[in-house]
Amino acid sequence: MKYIVVHELIHLLERHHNAVFLSYMDKFLPNWKQLKRELNVLPVSHSDWKY
Repeated sequence: MKYIVVHELIHLLERHHNAVFLSYMDKFLPNWKQLKRELNVLPVSHSDWKY
């Protein structure tokens, strides 16, 4: 959750996922790459949901 909040807040400073955006991520959330990996393995898309 922290990754998502920081990511979206940084979009207030930089619209695109460019070098400036990534430098803000590094500054404000140094472990963002690990958090992103953890988030990306969660079953969050509809096709992954089990009924």
